[in-house]
Amino acid sequence: MTPGVYLALTATIAVAALTPGPAVTAIVGRAITDGVRPALAISAGVVTGDLLFFALAAAGMAAAAQSLGDFFTVVQWLGAAYLAWQGIVLWRFRPRATTAITGTAHESHFWRNYGAGLLLMFGHVQAMFFYAALLPGFVDLSRLTVWDVALVALTLVAVIGGVNAGYAALGARARRFFADARAQRILHRVAGTLMLLAALLVATRV
Repeated sequence: MTPGVYLALTATIAVAALTPGPAVTAIVGRAITDGVRPALAISAGVVTGDLLFFALAAAGMAAAAQSLGDFFTVVQWLGAAYLAWQGIVLWRFRPRATTAITGTAHESHFWRNYGAGLLLMFGHVQAMFFYAALLPGFVDLSRLTVWDVALVALTLVAVIGGVNAGYAALGARARRFFADARAQRILHRVAGTLMLLAALLVATRV
């Protein structure tokens, strides 16, 4: 893979990562209510899903997903249902007089948030086809080496993880402007709406 091809591939991945979708919506929604760390846990699940889909595409298994359509449809609905449930929980939030927006209540739930991000990606099987369509446009798959695959995988982690971290930071910064009970309620409903929107985006791709 030449430097020019690598830079073009990296730019394409960056544009795709910057484009708002269910993952970005879920990350921002979690960051608004619970802070950066839980949002980064969701991002870690998303990046893991991207890596798995890239590996499958690089191995030429994207076509196999066609025969597993029903399975991925079920997973997609499960992911949408989970996000919808999160949105409803956020909408039903009732602030207390002693409540501070610190995010400590959910910071320890790394694996729960990580699993949510991974489940979200498993419901987004189109990502596999994105990589399956993307790679042949930049590299000759018959000449794709282990080092090429490793380089692209590291690039995916850096670019997608970095973009998601930026979105998480923006969401967390927004929550600092809200301190009183009324503002907290508004904040949680905004986050809940984002989660419900993410659920809708996932569900409509079935």
